[in-house]
Amino acid sequence: MAYGQLRVLLVDRAAGAVTALARVARLAVRLATRTSMGPSDIYAALATARFMAAHELIEQAADAAEQTGDLEAEITDIRTPIWLGAMTIHEESQ
Repeated sequence: MAYGQLRVLLVDRAAGAVTALARVARLAVRLATRTSMGPSDIYAALATARFMAAHELIEQAADAAEQTGDLEAEITDIRTPIWLGAMTIHEESQ
């Protein structure tokens, strides 16, 4: 992979993360303003959204490994960025 491709890939992934974060924020605002949910209900919804986003991240990593065409490609660990809590989602024990 060329250096320029890597930079474009990183920008694309950053844009995707911003889009996902905007969706979660829009949902939180919608829940807070249009429903009779209390603060604890909104917190529970956001905590659930965090784990659903982690599940989506695992699926994206599996798809990216599959698209490389390398039969020996392995996913050793998947982590969320530090601005989303730096949570380790999957780590292969060695």
